Amino acid sequence: MANVAVRKATSPSKETLPVFAELSKRFEEIQRRAFGYFEKRGRSAGNELGDWLNAEHEILGWPKAQLAEGKDTFEIQLTLPGFEAKDVEVTATPEELIVHAVAETEKKTKEDQVLWTELGSNELYRRFELPGTVALDKITATLDKGLLRIKAPKTATAPAKKNSGAAA
Repeated sequence: MANVAVRKATSPSKETLPVFAELSKRFEEIQRRAFGYFEKRGRSAGNELGDWLNAEHEILGWPKAQLAEGKDTFEIQLTLPGFEAKDVEVTATPEELIVHAVAETEKKTKEDQVLWTELGSNELYRRFELPGTVALDKITATLDKGLLRIKAPKTATAPAKKNSGAAA
């Protein structure tokens, strides 16, 4: 089991962390790609959500995840097959966690023999809005056999919010 870096953001100004600037760029890419799907369909209404979700999946990646709430802790489990701990960074604010992972896959075939490939850069972002606030200094993240496990202890003073879901 390997530890994963956790970047803690105590400031309410999220613009200071690079992950938020990158996410903003990615959301602009998603918007352009979704609009491209809309145009390819002849600008006909009826599948806007599907266009957005397809674009989001292509741009951000979409690993399977689970958010669980215990008495004192929120725990997120996220599937990250093919990633190593050094490829993963978790950014934490008091109310959300963002996972960013990047891995390069090395091609071992001569270029003229490759007919097509899905190998290359593998990058994903996943954002989890938590239903309560967490103690930033106590958050831990580990990666074991492709499963990222983030434990975020709740703050003692803040009451939990109603479940607002998790999505990127």
